Amino acid sequence: MRKSFIILPTILLVLVFIISSPCDKYLSCTGKWMNILQYPGLWFLFLLPLSLFALVLNNQKHKFWLKFTGIFFAISMIFVFLAPEHDSAIVSLDQELANWFLLGLYSVISIVYFILQFLQNRK
Repeated sequence: MRKSFIILPTILLVLVFIISSPCDKYLSCTGKWMNILQYPGLWFLFLLPLSLFALVLNNQKHKFWLKFTGIFFAISMIFVFLAPEHDSAIVSLDQELANWFLLGLYSVISIVYFILQFLQNRK
């Protein structure tokens, strides 16, 4: 189960990269599919090293981290896609900023969880 969670984000990241490969001579794609694939693709990129850190956890704590990852990912994608695409306000919260904030928050929470579990296992 642990190894499959390392393989799954890798496959999904490669799939997102293939689907979002350059569409025209300017090396850029625009459209609805690019917006839909852009934000989860960034999550898959960050899940690869975090899933390698999760190998130090025992089975019960690893399953808890997987459940936390799934719930946090689903809630953050709902929040990101409900946020406006572009906001012209001085202080704005658009889709990209919301995705980066939630991804950073998830990464910090996961790394702190891994460090705490590693220190508890050493005692």
